[in-house]
Amino acid sequence: MRSIALASALSLIAAIPMACTPTAPPPSPKVPTTTPSAGGATPVANDHGHSHEKDKMLIADAGDYHFLLTAHLAKAGNELDVFIETPVSQDPQPVALPLKSFTAHATVGDGEAQTLTFEPAPPEERPTGEGDEKCSHFVAKAGWMKPDDTLYVVARITVDGKELTARWENFLPGKYAHHHE
Repeated sequence: MRSIALASALSLIAAIPMACTPTAPPPSPKVPTTTPSAGGATPVANDHGHSHEKDKMLIADAGDYHFLLTAHLAKAGNELDVFIETPVSQDPQPVALPLKSFTAHATVGDGEAQTLTFEPAPPEERPTGEGDEKCSHFVAKAGWMKPDDTLYVVARITVDGKELTARWENFLPGKYAHHHE
């Protein structure tokens, strides 16, 4: 009986190093590249070959377009600008869409959403040749916005009967300001 107990104890002791031997770490969970939405995606880390930042702008994919958000911080009043481009990585081009305006909602932290009305930028701020019927650069007044705010901005735009959604998370006006007074 004693030899059986001793043999069992020795088997357990021999198994301890095996149980304590480190194994390969579990595979890292894949970070989602986008959050699906109606016609758009949330700009986060991605695996499709380009950054979601360009110069002083944060990019949101929305259907066949990139919507680029930037801030204009001025003593006369802060603004947000949206530029619309083709998503061609090597040579993105402005895309003038037949929009008179569009709205977006911006939330600072956990605060209330602010409604933004984006209207065509003045003709001198738009690409040459854009008439009154189509525009690729839109501007919204955002007098409440501060440079150190962290914004979550969502715009829903209807183009050719299809609703596109552009979302910008963690938009920092001070970081993405193309103009700062």
